[in-house]
Amino acid sequence: MARLRQAKEEADKEIAEFRAHMEAEFQRKLTESSGDSGANVKRLEHETEAKIGHLKTEASRISHDVVQMLLKHVTAVKN
Repeated sequence: MARLRQAKEEADKEIAEFRAHMEAEFQRKLTESSGDSGANVKRLEHETEAKIGHLKTEASRISHDVVQMLLKHVTAVKN
């Protein structure tokens, strides 16, 4: 009987250690993933701002040509 109690206590101890290890691992992964999401959001915001800036630059570069083309088509007289 004493050996059974000792085996049960050893098993309970191993189970508690395993649970603590798994919980620590889970918390570590949770911390890593939540930290990454903030970095991802900042990276995406930066990329979006860069793309918007590029589009604005391209639009301002060709806007004069587009206006001239539209005026040409609008003012052209067709018979």
